[in-house]
Amino acid sequence: MMDPLFARAQLAIEESATIRQERRLLHEEFGPLRDRLRLTMLESAMLRSEVLAHRQNHDGEDARERDVAS
Repeated sequence: MMDPLFARAQLAIEESATIRQERRLLHEEFGPLRDRLRLTMLESAMLRSEVLAHRQNHDGEDARERDVAS
């Protein structure tokens, strides 16, 4: 007869292996998608930063033009 504690440990080991396998499959399936999403978010943040810098430069030019015209 199998010890109940040993049986529970064996079941936990099998479930852990199943979970690891599922995690690996999900990583293979969605890993590239996640990487593309991260790159897209980085590019979006860079673009927002460039737009903000352009606006700040443009606003500074307008202020200098007003000062010269005065």
